[in-house]
Amino acid sequence: MGEKDVEGVVRGFGEAFVARDVERMLSFFADDAVWVSPVGMFRGKDGLRRVLTWDVQVCPWVKARRFGIDIMVKGNRAVSESVSEGVFEGKRYEAPSIVVFEFTGDRIQHIRLYYDKLLITKQVVMQYKGVSGWFARRRVNLIVGRAEKGLR
Repeated sequence: MGEKDVEGVVRGFGEAFVARDVERMLSFFADDAVWVSPVGMFRGKDGLRRVLTWDVQVCPWVKARRFGIDIMVKGNRAVSESVSEGVFEGKRYEAPSIVVFEFTGDRIQHIRLYYDKLLITKQVVMQYKGVSGWFARRRVNLIVGRAEKGLR
């Protein structure tokens, strides 16, 4: 698969991710693909379906704005840099992210997502009125627990 084709798959996956279409996202992956992110490691289509379904449930709206390197491809690998915006617990957040893709043939074999989960959590928490001190810490822990519910 040529580098332009790899870039096309990365863009297609990004569009499916923003559309929150789990089955379309899964169509870009090899059957034995591996997904690694701040929320854990997931293997195979069943594992990927679990993490993608969870992600759509906890964050029903997302948007990605490419910046920096946008998409860089070298051989069967690609890196995408963007700012992700979304809604969690009814509150908006924005955070930079980097995604590394490795391909086998025309399918994503390995994907690694890098973003700051704590930055997102803090943005969500600070939108609650009157949050400060010990209460803020307690609320952060509660929201982090909710965010990871169903993954463990």
